[in-house]
Amino acid sequence: MSISKTTFGKIIFLLLIILILMGAALAIGYYLSIVRFDQKFSDMDDKFDEFESKYEMVLSSMDSDLREIKAYIKEKEGKAQEETNQLKMMSILLKAKGEIISSKLYLSREEVKKSLEHLNTSITVLKDAMALADEKMKDKIEEIRLRLATVKGIIEVNSFKAQQELEKLWREIDTMTAR
Repeated sequence: MSISKTTFGKIIFLLLIILILMGAALAIGYYLSIVRFDQKFSDMDDKFDEFESKYEMVLSSMDSDLREIKAYIKEKEGKAQEETNQLKMMSILLKAKGEIISSKLYLSREEVKKSLEHLNTSITVLKDAMALADEKMKDKIEEIRLRLATVKGIIEVNSFKAQQELEKLWREIDTMTAR
C-alpha cells in the first residue's frame, strides 16, 4: 500500500504540475491573444484614421470643386440672362423700326391718321426697350422717343420734313441694332 500511496501521491503531484502548467499555458495563450488583438485593433484604428483623413481631403476637395462649378454656372447664367435681355431689346428695337417705316409709308400715301397710329406704337415699343437697356442705350432710346414725339407735331405741318426725320430715326435704330 505504501507503493500505491507513493505512486498515487506522485501521480497526483504530476497531475497537479500538469494542471498548473496547463493553466500557465492557457494564461500565456490568453495574454498573447489579447496582445495580438490589441495590436490588430491598433493597426485597424491607424488604418481607419488614415482612411478618414483621406476621406476628409477628398470631401473638402470635392466641396471646393463644387463651389467653383456653382460660381461658373452663376457666371454663365448671368451672361445668358444678359444676352437674353440684349436679344429681347434688339427684337423690340426692330419692331419699333418697322413701326417707324410703316408710319413713313403711310405718310407718303398721305394717310396721316394711320401714320400717327404707327408713330404712337413705335413710341410705346421703345418704352418697352428702355426697360431692358443699359444706361447709355436708355439715353439713345429716350432721345429717339422725344424726336418721334416731335415728328408727330411736324406731320400736320410739313409731311415731307416728317418723312425725312422718320428716315433718319429708323436708320438710327438700324445702327443701334447692328452691333
